[in-house]
Amino acid sequence: VPYSVAGKTRTVVQAEYQGGKTPELALPVADAAPAVFTLDSSGRGPGAILNQDYSVNTPASRAAKGSIIQIFATGEGQTNPPGVDGKVAIGGLPSPILLVSVTIGGLDAPVKYAGAAPGMVAGLIQVNAEVPGNVASGSAVPVVLTFGDNPSPRGVTVAIR
Repeated sequence: VPYSVAGKTRTVVQAEYQGGKTPELALPVADAAPAVFTLDSSGRGPGAILNQDYSVNTPASRAAKGSIIQIFATGEGQTNPPGVDGKVAIGGLPSPILLVSVTIGGLDAPVKYAGAAPGMVAGLIQVNAEVPGNVASGSAVPVVLTFGDNPSPRGVTVAIR
């Protein structure tokens, strides 16, 4: 959702293609709609997550308990300073206004950073979280990101050793 509709409860959408326009459609607007990117772009399975050593998290390259992982997501809602649609994040990185929380394997994972990913376009958020020391090991441990009261869809995983 574009930052320009932040604070609204409804907005009107109309698509234009090759000079033709669709009918206008009124849609509800949520304050956030988080989703973790996945390695295969399906929205399910291994998340777009980097381990503390910046390697891609996979079953062959698992995160250690107690380490910091980087989770890449979208749908954070408005930021401070206010997000600008299409802007590349450089200096003064915006952070979400809403509270950010993470669970890994159903356990709270302390958030160390939540904000723009340097050098990436607005709308891509990086969340650095500490893998709980008592989480179960596995190649497909559930990870859920929440902005305010809005959780990301279930089905995204992280590999833990």
